[in-house]
Amino acid sequence: MKDSPRILIVDDDRSIGTMLKRSLARHGFVVDATGSAEEALTLADATPYDAALVDLVMPGRDGASLADELRRRIPGIPIGLLTGYRHSPLVTAAERSGARLFPKPVIIQEVVEFLRSEIG
Repeated sequence: MKDSPRILIVDDDRSIGTMLKRSLARHGFVVDATGSAEEALTLADATPYDAALVDLVMPGRDGASLADELRRRIPGIPIGLLTGYRHSPLVTAAERSGARLFPKPVIIQEVVEFLRSEIG
C-alpha cells in the first residue's frame, strides 16, 4: 500500500462519517468526510482520492449514482458502498456495478482490508 492513501467518505449520517474518518485515520489513511453527493463531487474534482466509501441511500443523489460519477471523474477508483438495507433495487444495482457492499453497522477491519487490497 502506498503512503497515506486518501479516502473520500460520503454519508448523510454525520456520525457514521466521523466514526469512519477517525477509525481509518488510526490505520494510516488520510480521510475527508462529507454528508452530500454534491460536496463529494466538488472534493473529488480538487483532490486525488485513492478510494471512496459511499452511503448507498442518501437524500438527493443515491450512492450508486454517485459511485458511477466518481468513476467517470477518477477512473479506476475503488468504491465501497455502505448500506443498512438488505433488499433494495439499489443494492442489486450496486452489486452489478462491481462496487463492494458493506452492511451497516460497518466492521472497520473489513473496510481496512478492502482498502489495502484495492489500493495496494
